[in-house]
Amino acid sequence: MSSPMKVIAVGAGGHLGPHIVSAFDADPDCEISILSRHSSKSTFPSHIPVHRVSDNYDETELVEILTGQDAIICTIATEAIHQQKPLINAAVKAGVKHFVPSEFGHDTRNDQAAELFPQFYAAKREIVEYLKSKEGDGLKWTAFVTGPFFDIAVSNFLGFDMERRHATILDHGTNCWSATTRSTIGLAVKNAILSLERTSNKYLFIESFNVSQRDILTSLEDVTGAKWDVTYHDAEEEKRAALEKLAKGNYSGIPALMRYITCVEGYGGDYMNSEESANKLLSLPAESLDEVLAGLTRHE
Repeated sequence: MSSPMKVIAVGAGGHLGPHIVSAFDADPDCEISILSRHSSKSTFPSHIPVHRVSDNYDETELVEILTGQDAIICTIATEAIHQQKPLINAAVKAGVKHFVPSEFGHDTRNDQAAELFPQFYAAKREIVEYLKSKEGDGLKWTAFVTGPFFDIAVSNFLGFDMERRHATILDHGTNCWSATTRSTIGLAVKNAILSLERTSNKYLFIESFNVSQRDILTSLEDVTGAKWDVTYHDAEEEKRAALEKLAKGNYSGIPALMRYITCVEGYGGDYMNSEESANKLLSLPAESLDEVLAGLTRHE
């Protein structure tokens, strides 16, 4: 019997991390542990080992912690993306075989979106390029394009207020785009790590749903049994207003810009039109839009 794959998760206390930890924890072929900064207030399941490291990611400490690990899964927040470089350097020195960067979300290779939102895109692209430069040192990587985290993005920035039953629709709301639930992302990462011969040194494109805002509105009206109020916004006007806010240092424009990048053609939200889906490769389940949205409305 082969020994379990030893995986360490970084950023396990965020929006996505717990779902990834849970997927690995449920598989007997994996042995999951967590890397956390000393200052972190995050709490984790008591049965999972937690390795604490200095806030400055001291390399000597990191190498000691990472030695013996097969893979690192990183889900640290966008504003801390640069902290992955010392992790990557330590991973090479520790002999770690695989690194999954905190790339989850939109396709950061889309130049039009990167021009609008450089603070979200440039740093992530830079990390993948840095990983490519380490392939010769024996460190492989896999980056995931998932679209928005569907179960939190619907009411966060995609335009649906569950409590008020109000929808904000861009233009006609008929453009389709991809999004993935966090539990499915967790499963995808775990299955990819257990199939490294087929998933290394590439971007993997996954989705739970390929939908439009109109599709979501129709489903929400079905599962709530109610007609929703709808406000239609001109997409270009919404983009202009959001960029104006950001130019003044007002970050309240970010949700509207995220909605624009997701829902408007040409900004990478519809990546399955040009990329091969990894859903089958990673044995991902078919999901029901109605069931997921019904669950979200119950939790509001």
